[in-house]
Amino acid sequence: MNLGIRAILYSARKWKKTLLVFFLLLAITTLVLSGLAIADAQEEQAEELRGVTGTSFTVERNLSTGGWTSGNGGSYSTQEFISDEMLQEIASVDGIAGYDASIVSMPYYFKETGDSVVTTGYTNSFYTYGSINTEYNDLFVSGRFELVEGSHITEDMTNGLIISRERAEQNGLKVGSKVVGINDPYTDDPEVDMEIVGIFEVVADKNDEATMYDASTMWDFSNYAFCSKTAMEAMCVNYGDGNKIQEADFYVTDAAQLESVINEVQSISSINWNNFIVTANDEVYQNISSSLSDTTALVTTLIIVITAVSMVLIILILSMSIRSRKRETGILLAVGIAKPAVILQYVLESLLIAVVAFPLAYLSSKQVAGTLGTLFGKAAENVIVTPEHFMLVAIVGGILLVAAVLVSSISTMRLKPKQILSQME
Repeated sequence: MNLGIRAILYSARKWKKTLLVFFLLLAITTLVLSGLAIADAQEEQAEELRGVTGTSFTVERNLSTGGWTSGNGGSYSTQEFISDEMLQEIASVDGIAGYDASIVSMPYYFKETGDSVVTTGYTNSFYTYGSINTEYNDLFVSGRFELVEGSHITEDMTNGLIISRERAEQNGLKVGSKVVGINDPYTDDPEVDMEIVGIFEVVADKNDEATMYDASTMWDFSNYAFCSKTAMEAMCVNYGDGNKIQEADFYVTDAAQLESVINEVQSISSINWNNFIVTANDEVYQNISSSLSDTTALVTTLIIVITAVSMVLIILILSMSIRSRKRETGILLAVGIAKPAVILQYVLESLLIAVVAFPLAYLSSKQVAGTLGTLFGKAAENVIVTPEHFMLVAIVGGILLVAAVLVSSISTMRLKPKQILSQME
């Protein structure tokens, strides 16, 4: 009788032991497959968050260097400002998704009828950012503002204006409406023609510390506005340094690469970095990353513990089974069957169980993984057991199972046939 037949017959005769090993393998494999699916979902979530956490760095003038000079009726800083050429050089570095730089002023806006665009403040001035790319303005990136109509202001836009929904409705304005902007209507400041290209909704909550209004400003968020940088420069032409860029924010595509991107930026030789300060803005990513790392470590630890405990249990079960078969083993050896063939029979018996348990575990894990994933804060539909997971577990599990059989049979296989039979007398 060949060893394959002997393996099948023994598994059928000792069906209780077979079922015990079967359910143990089924449970272990299901848990490990689920753990791998959760770990993958965790990694995917981490990759997504690395690109959406608003991780950036700020380049600003280093006011501790340079000095001041007087002329043309005022005082001017001799410190270098951020130029358009400098912005382009930094923005061209790999890994930077976009940037924004703004000139801030408090202009007034007038409708085509000549009536003032009114606000809720003491004056009708708007706290306005003259932005290059409003999509990357911190107020939009942070989620405090949301563009609900029209489009963002972009670098090639010359006269665009974005206002809040509240002010638009109050003043009967909409996307496409024409307005005139004046920095100070009581002086000889130039009038600049503009067109409303977008309307934003204020999402921030004054009672929510995470999104609360800036208490240092007298302007309510609904009285904020955004215009193109060229329009702001034209409005502030009479204000010397007032129409120059003081700082700029650059957003990276991958938060994990922030440090390397900053290092590459600071290696740009055409920029005198003694005149500028670079600050990383990755607090949100660091907090989230720490939490994700803790969860990943927990899932990995659980997989290792489950595998280790399972190996011990299987070795114990197989060891007891093999010890109880000493007489059978002695007879097989006595009739001339080699030890490797006997051991191979034991391996085949275990693999026959695994051949059934592993595919069933693959099916059951598809149902279980999502539920287990919710315990780790994952959406059930994002926790997916893949064929790659199954192949990995099947191969590694098969190797470990064979190793467990070999370890379990060592003590018995060291004995000679007569010794094995004598121990059974």
